[in-house]
Amino acid sequence: MEEAASRAATIDCPYCAEPINPKSKKCKHCGEILDPQMREIELLKSQRSSPQVFMNAGGGAAAAAAATGVGGPVKRFPHWLHILLVILSGGLWLPIYLLMYLFRNKRYYY
Repeated sequence: MEEAASRAATIDCPYCAEPINPKSKKCKHCGEILDPQMREIELLKSQRSSPQVFMNAGGGAAAAAAATGVGGPVKRFPHWLHILLVILSGGLWLPIYLLMYLFRNKRYYY
């Protein structure tokens, strides 16, 4: 009789199906947070402690070096070199476009 009364005083955890107290905010078996407000607070805490940064000024290596304290300063890629490479690689296509224009099929293209 006592076992049936204790069974009625519990509910099953929605995550691990173990019996828990209906007033529980966290499952003692699997550790999942059952209270929606408490779950949201934990989510905000975890986002604040580890922000999702996809790109920063120093790159991923700088972020890892800053987080671990290992490694020296990261040398940045010079922007002027990037611009020069874009101009040169774009300029290499110009003769190809010119040849395609000169040898186009004049029946279909004017």
